[in-house]
Amino acid sequence: ILIYPLYICIINKNTTTVKKGILIDVEKRETKEVVIEDGIQSIYEQIKCDTFDCVQIHEENDVYVDDNGLLNLTPQSKFFHYKTYPQPISGNGLILGIDHETGDSIDTTLSVEEVKKNVRFMDIYEVQLLSKMGMF
Repeated sequence: ILIYPLYICIINKNTTTVKKGILIDVEKRETKEVVIEDGIQSIYEQIKCDTFDCVQIHEENDVYVDDNGLLNLTPQSKFFHYKTYPQPISGNGLILGIDHETGDSIDTTLSVEEVKKNVRFMDIYEVQLLSKMGMF
């Protein structure tokens, strides 16, 4: 599995609004709209991790992912692949919009339907096979 560089997203701890996001749940193999409360704790709870990073999947949207997703792999590990990102991502993802002027997270500009069209759920064996075939 290749690891592509991630970039830093800024979470403003002083905001007082909630944000509309889209959760990519690899265990349930579903995408759904969620409301994210202020602060980073809500992101941790949604993607079920202790540390996170974010990757750009769209010019106005990022997906928050488990920073240690590839360190904790098991035969039961689940992944998703977003069509515009070059490799599968381990664990859940949370899509939020990005304000490029401030770096703050904002409501996603994507719809659940758009995300469903671009997400493919996979298990670890499918990721390994496709990786050996040079697909990622």
